[in-house]
Amino acid sequence: MAFDAPTSIVDNINTGLVDVAIAQHPAEIGYFGVVSAYAHLTGQSIPVAIGTGFTIMDKSNIADPNISKYLYSE
Repeated sequence: MAFDAPTSIVDNINTGLVDVAIAQHPAEIGYFGVVSAYAHLTGQSIPVAIGTGFTIMDKSNIADPNISKYLYSE
């Protein structure tokens, strides 16, 4: 099992070195960071926890465009 999604993870999944990888959703992380900063600056409350999502990648779905969009470009 691996965490994060560099493009090298595709090779590791395809060769069987890694069975499953968990990919973060960086756009959501950035979005909620900006929204939280704005809320703080304008005196609004900020949730204690903010879920930004994740995607589980394995050999059966790594080529799916809806999954592979979470791979990092190198």
